[in-house]
Amino acid sequence: MNQASLYHRANEVQRHDAEQIIQEYVDKFEWRHDGMDCLLDVGTGSGDVLMDFVYPIMPKKFDRIVGSDISRKMIEFARKCYRDVKQCEFKVLDIGTEEQLPKDMKGAFDHVTSFYCLHWIQNQRQALQNIYDLLRTEGGDCLLVFLASNAVYDVCKLLSKSTNWSPYMQDVNRFISPLHHSNDAKWEFTQMLKETGFTQLHVEMRDKVYIYQNEEILKDNFKAICPFLERIPLSQHNDFLDDFVDTVTSLDLRRCDPNGKTHKFLSPYKLIVAYAKKPALVENLLSEFIISAEDQEKKQENGVEKKNIK
Repeated sequence: MNQASLYHRANEVQRHDAEQIIQEYVDKFEWRHDGMDCLLDVGTGSGDVLMDFVYPIMPKKFDRIVGSDISRKMIEFARKCYRDVKQCEFKVLDIGTEEQLPKDMKGAFDHVTSFYCLHWIQNQRQALQNIYDLLRTEGGDCLLVFLASNAVYDVCKLLSKSTNWSPYMQDVNRFISPLHHSNDAKWEFTQMLKETGFTQLHVEMRDKVYIYQNEEILKDNFKAICPFLERIPLSQHNDFLDDFVDTVTSLDLRRCDPNGKTHKFLSPYKLIVAYAKKPALVENLLSEFIISAEDQEKKQENGVEKKNIK
């Protein structure tokens, strides 16, 4: 995912879903009363989704909007593209890191958005903890959209078993969503959100199908996100992409137009859409106090019952 310019022009699916979901959820965001909101976008890529769909919904006098990505090349590309946009900046950030978050970012944001990023992270619990810690102690909210499963994962698994490509794809599982084989991905992710401390959860699982209108568009979109191409010699790229298309076809995901001259390709996938809130620190302390008081009361009641039994 370091081919920033290619991703910028070949991310149709991501843009389509992000635009639709942002419009559906825009009224759920808890905007500040003073309008000075700070928003962080995680896995911002080339920056176009953030700038085209998130930036326009921000309050008129917002404080700042930050795009972040683990790829330095993506961030450099986004900085060049959007260097003239006011109150906007781009930073390198690994949302899955187990190390300390940057001091200037921890607890600095009112909102966190993320589109088509979290499926790249195997330790999603850590990613959620980091998102929680990036939100202010006064509270905040997040909108997270990512793949639970996708037919392309099955295609990659098959390619990784071929003699030609297995040397370059031995770690294929590292690039497959950790929820791809889950029996109940919605429930599993909901539990992770709860255990992290998020409240007022709204989690959906959407079954979707995207149609690539021809083989070249399919190849371009795969090239834009494929982590294996940079390992494969350039002279073999075309062979690899041809085998990719053949494997897609073998899974019955190709459709012929009535005229028989063009082929369309289906891409079925399951999308997790999750909105959640981080309660204010005061609310957390109050909740913990109430639970502690209830526990103490139960202990006292149990003690009285035992005395009565004696």
